[in-house]
Amino acid sequence: MTQVSNTPTEPPRLRESREEREPSTAGVVMWEQGRLFARLFTDNDEDTGARGSLSGARAPSGVAMLEALAEQLAPRIQAAAQWPLQAVLYLPRLGRINASVRRERGAWAIELDAEHDATARWLSGVRQQCEDRLAGALGQPVSLLLPNVGCA
Repeated sequence: MTQVSNTPTEPPRLRESREEREPSTAGVVMWEQGRLFARLFTDNDEDTGARGSLSGARAPSGVAMLEALAEQLAPRIQAAAQWPLQAVLYLPRLGRINASVRRERGAWAIELDAEHDATARWLSGVRQQCEDRLAGALGQPVSLLLPNVGCA
């Protein structure tokens, strides 16, 4: 006859010990992204032109803001499966920008609708640079539409 123990068995361990797990990078900010955001919030006047004001805060560098806008929008466009693509972008100190992207014969039609009038004016001032930056990232010509500039 087989003997069976009365003591309860230890349940299987659901989690591995901390030492056995691989280190994760969940909380790590990539170096390039950290550098970009550091440039957004520094007070140096390098690469800056005339600066506008949003609620009393200094407007950030145009070059850094264009990079941030393109880095948020271009990957979404490249990965999109449904058209038109609707996206909400957020740029520090400039606020929210609603983007609507359509594909047109060999080109991209991108409409950027800024939440703040000052941001719409800024977009109007950097329109050509923004088109060039997005065209470079997407590999096709870009037509940028700014619907609120005339109303601002």
